[in-house]
Amino acid sequence: MNTTRIRVVQISDPHLFADSGSALMGVNTSETLDEVLAKIQNDYQEPDCLLVTGDLTQDDSEASYHRLKEKLLKIHAPSYWLQGNHDQPHLMEAVNPSAMQKQIILGNWQIVLLNSQVEGETHGYLSETELKLLDTCLKKDPDKHTLLALHHHPAPINSRWMDRIMLKNPDDLARVITPHDNVRGIIHGHVHQARKYQFCDLPVMATPSTCVQFVPESDDFQADTKQPGFRVLDLLPDGQIETSVARVSDLPMTCQ
Repeated sequence: MNTTRIRVVQISDPHLFADSGSALMGVNTSETLDEVLAKIQNDYQEPDCLLVTGDLTQDDSEASYHRLKEKLLKIHAPSYWLQGNHDQPHLMEAVNPSAMQKQIILGNWQIVLLNSQVEGETHGYLSETELKLLDTCLKKDPDKHTLLALHHHPAPINSRWMDRIMLKNPDDLARVITPHDNVRGIIHGHVHQARKYQFCDLPVMATPSTCVQFVPESDDFQADTKQPGFRVLDLLPDGQIETSVARVSDLPMTCQ
């Protein structure tokens, strides 16, 4: 591990199918994930870890999780998975139990992965169990800088349709975070777009999907023409986070 920074790569919302030829809105999600992973391999060799922040599957199949696990072997780093609203946690656990950790310790940083999934619903909610887990991690390691990861966005992003399906209890999350001074940032998926904003005076960073993108600040659902991408985060020893978004191409993307 690099002693001057910890490199985390975040991918999100791959929406894989059991059939590698299947498409979401005309986009072959298996192929676009391959393109994203190839760019990570070429440009960001050997990160310290890879986070997959939800909606791993589109068809609820065990085969889609096996497909993801096999694809991620291309990246020479441990991967950790979060549940999204499309996911089946029991299959994730069965296929890749080592990826289902809740706390990752990397040097003087910790990453806490919170499950915001509500079974059968599209919106998010943090149960009391998840909130207690977070509180315990923050109390147990007060000297470690902390990055929080979840699937749903914790604050409105000025997109009417997306904000209907955001985290439904952000005040509970704020209640746990506020007494502690070691949280440095929050990352999430779900919104299929790159975005930076604030929650509890902390930087919040959304990452693009590895397949279809959504138009920012749209009242109704609309697919964007931006290409699939991912986020790179460098966690520095002093608690600062340097981050950027990379995409597989600058060319417009066509969806159906």
